[in-house]
Amino acid sequence: MKTNSIGMIGCGLLMAGLAFGQIPQFAPEWQSLQIDQTVEPVFPMHLIQIGVTEGMVRVAINTDAQGKLVEWLVVGYSRPEFADSAMAAIKQWKFGPARLRGEAVGTTVEIFLQFEAKGVVVSTCTFNEIVEERVARIIGIHYVYKPCSLAELDRIPTPIVAVKPLYPAELAEKGVKGSVTVEFYIDETGTIRVPAVSANDDSQLCALAVAALRQWKFEPPTRNGRPVLLKASQLFNFGPGS
Repeated sequence: MKTNSIGMIGCGLLMAGLAFGQIPQFAPEWQSLQIDQTVEPVFPMHLIQIGVTEGMVRVAINTDAQGKLVEWLVVGYSRPEFADSAMAAIKQWKFGPARLRGEAVGTTVEIFLQFEAKGVVVSTCTFNEIVEERVARIIGIHYVYKPCSLAELDRIPTPIVAVKPLYPAELAEKGVKGSVTVEFYIDETGTIRVPAVSANDDSQLCALAVAALRQWKFEPPTRNGRPVLLKASQLFNFGPGS
């Protein structure tokens, strides 16, 4: 059975700047990433033959200021075949860049895809955990692969390499200071993936924080002795003495 449609559900803001974070209602200058899907994810035929007619996939993607897909990471799926189908399609999608105060910027967004034998529904929203829980209850499926929480790990991963962000003197002289929280994933090899920050934070400090964090390396997070995916965050402070 061939898929015959894709529905795109807009759920408000996606993510902003070099990272993600919900854009407040008082920031109308934010324009979300434009997605023009050119290839439909295909429902794997062999799954239908064994009685599987529905599934879910969650993918984090990062695009640059030209709307080019730079990085992607599958962060959840009910079956790996759905993840393969989703990524085969997403890699061929065309994106228009997000814009902050009219300027094209890089952005990170998480995409939720609900597969059905009759088609695929795509949701791009920052609060899709709620959507996913409702979908899971309705269709009776669950993720077999998803990020673990810190409480589920054997131990908190230790940074093997931790680079301190640069803080140029010219920024200090201009009084540019503050805190930046970077959200990111640590994959099964201990590598930092799709780091993200809020558009509410100073863009210069965000860039410095992300540039530093991308050089970090962790021990692989493990659960019951097996490497797993972890979602984490790191706070960076910029100011005198930092």
